Amino acid sequence: MVRCDFSLPKKGSLVKELHRYILLFVVIFTSASAQDEGTTIRVASYNIRNYLSMDRIVEGKWRPDYPKPEKEKSVVRETILSVRPDILALQEIGSQMHLEELRRDLSNQGLEYKGSAWLEAHDSERHVAALWRSNLEVDVVNHINLPIKYMGKVDFVKRGMLELKISGKQSTWSLFNLHLKSKYTNFKSDPLSTLRRTLEGRAARDKIIKRFPELERERFLIVGDLNDSPVSGAVRALTKKGSRILSIPIQCVDANESRWTHYYKKEDSYTRIDYLLRSPGWTELSDVTGQIFNRPDYYEGSDHRMIWVDLPSP
Repeated sequence: MVRCDFSLPKKGSLVKELHRYILLFVVIFTSASAQDEGTTIRVASYNIRNYLSMDRIVEGKWRPDYPKPEKEKSVVRETILSVRPDILALQEIGSQMHLEELRRDLSNQGLEYKGSAWLEAHDSERHVAALWRSNLEVDVVNHINLPIKYMGKVDFVKRGMLELKISGKQSTWSLFNLHLKSKYTNFKSDPLSTLRRTLEGRAARDKIIKRFPELERERFLIVGDLNDSPVSGAVRALTKKGSRILSIPIQCVDANESRWTHYYKKEDSYTRIDYLLRSPGWTELSDVTGQIFNRPDYYEGSDHRMIWVDLPSP
C-alpha cells in the first residue's frame, strides 16, 4: 500500500500537487491491473542521482560527506512506488548499505524486494545495482573487469556491467545493467569523454556477444544510463557491430509523447541518455513501447526520469 499525505502544500501550486497525486494513482492502478494478471514482467531503469554520501550543498550550506537528503530520497521512493517494477535496475547508488536502506524503506512503504545485487567495479563511489520481486528466479553475473585501451594504457569499464539471468516457466533471458562514463573528462584530447564512452560501449558489447553468440535467437535486454545520444559512438556500439545487429531500442515516451530522460540544469537542456535495448531475437517485443515516468517534481529526486517496459512473461 502506498501512503500519501493529502495535506495542502505550504508552498507551490495546488494544481501541481493535485496533478502529482492523480498521476500517482493512475500509474498504481494500471500497474496493479497488469501485474495481477501475471502475464507481464515490469522492468525499469532509474539513475537515482548520487544516492550516497558525498560533499554537497544542502539548503545553501556546504556539507562534507553528507548523505542524499531525505527530501530527495522521498521523491525517488515515490517514483518507484508509483511504477512498482518487478525488476529495478539502478544507477548511481553508493555502498551496499545505501542499497539496503532503499530496499528497507520501500518495504516499509509496502513494496517488497526479496532479491538484490550490487556491483563493485572500478568506481568506488557510484555503482550499478538491482532489486527484484520474490516471484522471480534470478542468477547474478558480475562483469567487473571489462578491458579497454584508453590514452595508451589498459583501463576498464568504470562501473562494470551487472547481468541478471531470469528464468521463466518456458525460457531464460538476461538483463544487462550499464552506467557508462559521465561527460566529465581529465583529457583535453577527449572532450566530454566521448571516446571513453565509445570504448566502454564496445567492451560491453563484445562481452555480450561472447555470452550470446547467436544474437538472432537470443533474449536479453541492455538497460541503463549510457550518458550519450542515440547517434553517439557509445550507443551505436551497443546496437551493432559492423553489419551485425546487437540490439534494437525500445522506444520510451511519457504521457506527452516526449522522449527526453535527463535534464542538465547547468545548460538548461533536455536529452535522451537512458535506454532499454532488446536483442534482435526477442521478436515478441517488436511492437512493445516503453514508458517514461513523468511527475512535476521529478528533479527533486534525480536529474533522470525513470523508464520502464512491460514484458510478456517468459
